[in-house]
Amino acid sequence: MPIGIRLSTACKRLTTQVSSIVLAPVVRARIQRRDQVPPRVSPFAVYFADTPDSAYQLEQWIPALQHLSAVGTPVTLLITNSNSANLLSKAGNLPISLCPQAADVENFVRKHNVQVLFYVNNNQANFTPLRINRVVHVHLSHGESEKSSMVSNQLKAYDFAFIAGAAARERILTHIQRIDPSTLVEIGRPQLDFLASARPVPNDQTEVLYAPTWEGDSPAMAYSSLTGSGRKLIQLLAEDNRVRLTFRPHPKLGTRSREHAEALRQIRHLLKSTSKVEPPRSRTQPAIDSTSDISRADVVITDVSAMAMDSVGLNKPTLVLTASAAATAGATNHLVSAVPTWSDVPVDAVQRILKLAREGAAQEQDRFRQHIFGTDELGSGTERFIRASQDLLSLPSVGLSDVS
Repeated sequence: MPIGIRLSTACKRLTTQVSSIVLAPVVRARIQRRDQVPPRVSPFAVYFADTPDSAYQLEQWIPALQHLSAVGTPVTLLITNSNSANLLSKAGNLPISLCPQAADVENFVRKHNVQVLFYVNNNQANFTPLRINRVVHVHLSHGESEKSSMVSNQLKAYDFAFIAGAAARERILTHIQRIDPSTLVEIGRPQLDFLASARPVPNDQTEVLYAPTWEGDSPAMAYSSLTGSGRKLIQLLAEDNRVRLTFRPHPKLGTRSREHAEALRQIRHLLKSTSKVEPPRSRTQPAIDSTSDISRADVVITDVSAMAMDSVGLNKPTLVLTASAAATAGATNHLVSAVPTWSDVPVDAVQRILKLAREGAAQEQDRFRQHIFGTDELGSGTERFIRASQDLLSLPSVGLSDVS
């Protein structure tokens, strides 16, 4: 990473830490007003140690966590950053405890008899609460994808990992040496259970969703198509009145690369102008939750990412851009064999996209969907998540909450 970006990242991190400290009293007061005070006993808690630009990782789990809490097993969000807590307090009604220090987490676990701690990412800060003994530590992740991060050796640190299905199990057992298969619990994808009921007014345009992932923090995670084929594709789609494009970049896109940040700025400027013509050729305000945008689309174009898997899961015609080397590297990428892929944008790109919309998802994609989520699992992920979570409460030694 260039030194300028490293310095910028360090300054941003320091600013965020200072802002979090200053905002803490205000957030605690807001939690009190919103009646999001943790209950006396909270069997489940979620640890989140990231800044607001990563809050989407936890936000997508909130509907499923609220259902878990509603069946009589309360869930509390343990948030280290005040800005994140402020944002997440508006995303649902779950209790929140602001825990900026390790001691805050340990005290909460002990006083509220926490028996299970959930984690939604691979943040290095997760290592701190992992030292708490006799609490079940469960990795949830925040998506199902074939990125290299999905086969991180860090999964061994948790007592269990809740995964989508057979594809994830095979991927993990193939690429993580000496991991215990019994720690992998298949629950489907609860996020796909919560789709917005509102549908757009039908029109003659083909709705296309382009959702590039972020540039990643290492060459192995560089899956984004934005600065290559993605930018070319947007230029073609923005000029065609048969198409209405929704642009949904990853929340962290442009945070690690000046080139991606500039491309993002230029694309937003272009789409702002195309949204004002008649009929509009772009939609500049994506939905709050990604599944609503997928549901609305006739075709989903994305990178190797969780967005691609969710699109396959919702049976949408899916096209994956593989311009980066990471997109086709390694043996984990079965996605690129199951859906159409472009390493570059063909001259007749719009015609091909319109054809894909008319013909729908291919049989190969449907077979892949079944392998990811199971033949009859869509719509049942929340129920499976609740059942798997509650099963953890009956494990031996759960709830004694010793800290080493």
